[in-house]
Amino acid sequence: MGGLTAKDRDNEDRDGDYYDDWNNLIIATNEENFCGYSDWRVPDNAQFMSLVNFGNGFGPNSFKIDQGYFPNATSDFYWTASPYRGSHGEFYAWAFQLAFGNNKNVQRYQASALRLVRVMDPFVDNVEQTPNERYKVHNDGTVTDLATDLMWAQCVAGLSGINCDNGSAETMDWALALEHAQTSELAGYSDWRLPNIKELYSLVDFNRVEPAINLNVFPSTSVDYTWSSSPMIDFAQDSWFVNFKAGLNWFKGRSSDMLVRLVRSGSGDNELASVDLQNGPAIVVDDGLGSPEGEIAPVDAHAQVLIEEQGYTGDPTTGRELPSINDDKAQLGKALFYSKRLSGEYDTACASCHHPVLGGGDNLSWPVGYDAVDVFHNFSSNTVGSGRYFNGSDSNELAGYPLIGRNAPTIFNIGLMDRGLFWDSRIESASNTPGTRGTDAGIITPDSANFNSVDSNIPEGASLANAQSRFPTVNHNEMRGDEPLTDDDNQAYRAMLAARFEGDAEWEALFQTAYGDSDISFDRIAEALATFEESMVFTKNRWQEYVAALKGIADRNIDVMTQNEKIGAVLFMTAGDEGGAACSQCHSGDAFTDEKFHAIGLGQVGPGNSDSSSFPPVNNSDFGRVNITGDVGDTYHFRTSPLLNITETGPYMHNGSLSTLRQVMDVYGNPGGAMNDLLGISTILNGNARFNEMGNADYCELTSIIDIMDKTGETCEQVYNNMNPDAFNNTRILFRQTFDETVSNSPAPEIDINTEQSEKVIEFMGTLTDPCVTDRECLQPWIFDLSNWTTHPDYNDNPDWILIGEDKNGNEL
Repeated sequence: MGGLTAKDRDNEDRDGDYYDDWNNLIIATNEENFCGYSDWRVPDNAQFMSLVNFGNGFGPNSFKIDQGYFPNATSDFYWTASPYRGSHGEFYAWAFQLAFGNNKNVQRYQASALRLVRVMDPFVDNVEQTPNERYKVHNDGTVTDLATDLMWAQCVAGLSGINCDNGSAETMDWALALEHAQTSELAGYSDWRLPNIKELYSLVDFNRVEPAINLNVFPSTSVDYTWSSSPMIDFAQDSWFVNFKAGLNWFKGRSSDMLVRLVRSGSGDNELASVDLQNGPAIVVDDGLGSPEGEIAPVDAHAQVLIEEQGYTGDPTTGRELPSINDDKAQLGKALFYSKRLSGEYDTACASCHHPVLGGGDNLSWPVGYDAVDVFHNFSSNTVGSGRYFNGSDSNELAGYPLIGRNAPTIFNIGLMDRGLFWDSRIESASNTPGTRGTDAGIITPDSANFNSVDSNIPEGASLANAQSRFPTVNHNEMRGDEPLTDDDNQAYRAMLAARFEGDAEWEALFQTAYGDSDISFDRIAEALATFEESMVFTKNRWQEYVAALKGIADRNIDVMTQNEKIGAVLFMTAGDEGGAACSQCHSGDAFTDEKFHAIGLGQVGPGNSDSSSFPPVNNSDFGRVNITGDVGDTYHFRTSPLLNITETGPYMHNGSLSTLRQVMDVYGNPGGAMNDLLGISTILNGNARFNEMGNADYCELTSIIDIMDKTGETCEQVYNNMNPDAFNNTRILFRQTFDETVSNSPAPEIDINTEQSEKVIEFMGTLTDPCVTDRECLQPWIFDLSNWTTHPDYNDNPDWILIGEDKNGNEL
C-alpha cells in the first residue's frame, strides 16, 4: 500500500506480536531478518493511518482494517515509531487501536501489538518533505499541499489575514460545518468542502505540539478540536475530529461545536490523495526517553511525576484532627446512631441506611427510611439493605417501592469533607477552607434564611457532619415519617426528639461522661453523632503505602500495587486530551474529590426528586445543585463522590443506577452507549425508543429493582413504569444539556480509553480500599449487634429501639 509492505502472520491462533517496551522495540525491529529482509521498521503515525479503513463496522471480530489482507487483527493497541511530544512525552509513544481507528499516546512500558513495514518502492520527488517546503502559500488565504495536491484554507473559519489574526475563530456543530464548507466562496472557489479524517490528519505534525501543526503555514491555529466530514459509522450521533493539541484523532457527538478548516480538490471522501506521505526515514535508535534508569521502574517514575504535580500525599488525614472511636463523645454518638428514638415512629436509626457492614451505606440504589417491611410485607425495621421495602400504605404510595430518589452516600471518611455534604451540598461550609470540615466560618443549610446565609441554629465551630445529622431526622421520607412536624418548625421538632432522652438514667449517664453534665439537647446529640461518624476513618490502603514508597519513606513496599494497578493510577491521573481517563480532573486530592459539582449525562431512573419544568418538558426528575443555587448552569450537577473504599460503596452515582465500576467507567467513556445499556434501548437519540426494547437493560439488574420484582411479581418493565415512567424522556433532555458548554457550568468530561485501559483504572481503584471495611471483626468497634446490645442505653427500656442490622434472611449483619 502506497509503496509500503506490511508484515503479518497467517497463523489463525495468533493474537498479535507484542513488545512490552517501546525503546527495545525500536532497536530490535531493525535487527530482524524476517523473510530475508533486514530493513523492517515500525510504522510511524502516517504510515499506520494508511492501513485504517474507517468504513468497517465495529464488532467483536471486526476492525478498522482490511482483514482480507491483514487477518487476525487485535483490539489492542499497535505501536508506531512516533514519539509523543505532548505533556510527559518521555513516558509515551504513539499507538493505534484498530477497534475504532484512532491514534493514542500509550505508555511506553505497556505491552502493545506490532505490525512491521518496509519500503519497497520509495517515493521520489523533487519536493522536499520538510514542512515549510511541502506547502505553497498563496496570497488569497489558501495553501496548497504539494504532496497531496489538496488546497486548504490557511485560516480556520472566522479568521482571515496573512497571519490569520483578523476576526474570531468560529466554532459550529457538524451539520453547520458541512453547510459552511459547501456555501463558502473563499478565494473565488465554490467547491470547498469539509476534509475527511485522513485528509485532516495529514496536516498533523507530530514533532510539534500545542498546536501540532506547522504555524509558519497555518498561523494562529489553536489546540481546539477541528471537525472532519467523516461520520463515525458505528455511532450514528458521532463524527471524527482531530485534536491539534498533540495530534489525536477521535469522534464526538455532532452537536458539539468545533473549529472548521476547509479543503478543496484532491481525494474523494474515503481515501487519501494519490500521492502518499507515508514514506519517511526509519527510527532506528532509542531516543533515551522513558528508559528505565535509576532505582525505580518506568511506570513508577511516571506515577511519581504525576503524584508530585497533583499534590497527592497518600494520607488524607494529614493536618486533620479527627476523633477516635474510643472518645467519650464518639461512644455516645455510636449509641445514638443505632437508636430508633431519633425517628418519628421509633422505627428507623441512622444505621438503617448507613451501616458499616454495607460500606457505610445500604447497598441499595434508593434507600428505604421509615415504615420498612420485608418481602412478605411484615414490619421489619431491622432489615438493612436488600430485602428492605417501603410499606407504602398511603393512597399516593406504592407498596414495596422506595420514595427517596437519591442513593445513600457512604458515611465512611465523612470527616475528610470540607465543602459540603449531601449530593447537592445543601449542607455547605461558608468558607470551604481545606482541612477544617466546615468548623471555621459557619455552615449554610436548608434552614438558612437564604443560600448565602449561615444557619444561625448551628453552633459556632460545628462541623459539616454536625450540621448534616440534623436533617434526616426532620425529613418525612427518611426518619420523621408521619410524625407531625412540631409547629412546622424544624428546631421545635428536634427539641421534641431530644426530650425523648431526658429522664432516662442510662442516656443521661452517657451525656454526663461525654459532656461533664447530664443536660440533653439536640445540639449535643448532633455533635455526638458527628463525632462518631467522623471517627470512621478508613484510609489505610495500598495506594497510601505506594505513595509513601515513592516519597522515600522507609519500610514501604513500592510493589504493594501490581503493574496493572500502577498503570491504572497513571491513567487515572492523566488528562483526557493527553490519552488518560481524566479521573483526577474531578476526583482530585487525597480524598479523591474536588467537592465541586459536575454533570455527567446520567439520567434519573429512580423515584426522582419531584423536579419538573414545562420547557423543556420534564417530569419527576432531579435537577440537582440548581435547586440550591438557583443558577440554571447547575442543572443536573451533583457533587463529586469521594473514591476511598469505592469497591465497597455501590451502587454508584447520585441516583444509584450503576451496579458496577465497569458501568461507571462506561458512562465516562461512552455516555450515550452507557445510557442505551442502562435503559435497554437502541439509541438515546431515538425519541420513539421504548424502555428495554432490546431486552438487556442494566436497570433490570439493579438490586433494588430485583427486590421489587421479587416482592410484587411484576416484570422489570412494569416496575420501571410504576417507579418513574418519565425516566427515558428526562434522560434524553438531560443528556443534551449535560454536554452543552453554553448551558452547563461543568459539562461532562471526555475521555478516550479502551476497555482494557478502563479495567486497569478499575484495578487501581481497588487499591483505595482499606482492608478494615471488608473485615467484620475490624469494623466491630463501630457496630451494635447481639454481642453487645445489652450495653446499649435503650436495651432496658425497649430493645426494639436498637437497630440490630439483619439481612433479608434474618441473619445478623
